[in-house]
Amino acid sequence: MKTGTIFLLVVFITLGMEMVCSQRASRGSRRSGVCPEVPKGVSGICAEMCAGDGSCPRGMKCCSNGCGHVCQYAVFRKRGKDDSVETLLDG
Repeated sequence: MKTGTIFLLVVFITLGMEMVCSQRASRGSRRSGVCPEVPKGVSGICAEMCAGDGSCPRGMKCCSNGCGHVCQYAVFRKRGKDDSVETLLDG
């Protein structure tokens, strides 16, 4: 009986920690800029190295690498003289 109670307590603590971490990561998760485009035919490591922009260092976004997600520097778009043409600037 005691083993079952301890197991249940560990499960609830683990679930609670997962919820706190996921809420913390989603807070302020949208940062300015966009993720760099992944070239066709390229796939990065299939690991989730971040969970939203809030889990990355300042100036970086959580971006797809073709398979998983990693922190990458944001790319900013600036309108050129012709409104239909966009120039990409590294941020």
